[in-house]
Amino acid sequence: MDKNVHTVTGNLKIVKLHCDGFLVSKNRRIRIWTPSSYSRDEKKPYKVIYMFDGQNLFDDATSFAGEWHIDETISEKEKEGIRPSIVVGLDCSADRISEYLPSFSKLAIRDLAYKGNTTMEFLMNTVVPYIESHYNVSSKRTDNSIGGSSMGGLMSLAAGIKYQDKFSKLYAFSCAFPVFNFGPDEYEEEHEGLGNDDAFKYVLREYTSRKMRNKVKIVMTSGGTGYEEYYFDYVRKFEKALLKAGWNKSNILTLQDKKLEHNEHQWSLFFPIAYEFFNK
Repeated sequence: MDKNVHTVTGNLKIVKLHCDGFLVSKNRRIRIWTPSSYSRDEKKPYKVIYMFDGQNLFDDATSFAGEWHIDETISEKEKEGIRPSIVVGLDCSADRISEYLPSFSKLAIRDLAYKGNTTMEFLMNTVVPYIESHYNVSSKRTDNSIGGSSMGGLMSLAAGIKYQDKFSKLYAFSCAFPVFNFGPDEYEEEHEGLGNDDAFKYVLREYTSRKMRNKVKIVMTSGGTGYEEYYFDYVRKFEKALLKAGWNKSNILTLQDKKLEHNEHQWSLFFPIAYEFFNK
């Protein structure tokens, strides 16, 4: 794909919103996608999906790793009768791993800082109010979703725990639990003695608790090639634990393919299935 060619279907607006808590890029780009059929005067407000790594969602020309084709997918699903959602993408920065690192564990990961709370507060206190005051969107939790991949998948799980009064659906793709074992590169051969599953155990405790049971819907994915092989079992264990704890199967969808790698191609293949699952 020619990186000079924009590939957006529908309408994409970019705004910059400020956050003093970020170490870099304090004026952060927010990418707001609306379908071609979007109307400010529509009586029924639109659903919203908030997503991390906004650069990679809609436009190959702005991506650092390929795009998810979110815009094309939602436009195609609209033709099939699914009312389109508005999608809000938060751009990441050079400090991405720290900004997308929830405090699921007290274990230090090299020189990374747990800045996930800063990112989440920026989302909840700045981004969401901006969207709800400038766009024809619903503020109901049943109409609000959050999603991301890798570190963004972890952030989606964190949002489900802390902000379930706002988000009812989680796109938790290739959640990067191995970062707590192996460090930012997530490769076992680079292991520097971090190694434990405190973060995964914490997430399981939260999601299998009575207060979380069936409170949200979750789609969790993984490939199985490259270091995605380390992700594969987490998805299986997560689903098994939730079902054992009394979750309804109708609230959980796991999507896995051992041939797929840890990249936007995988997530672009799984997103249409997840989107349809959440909009049945």
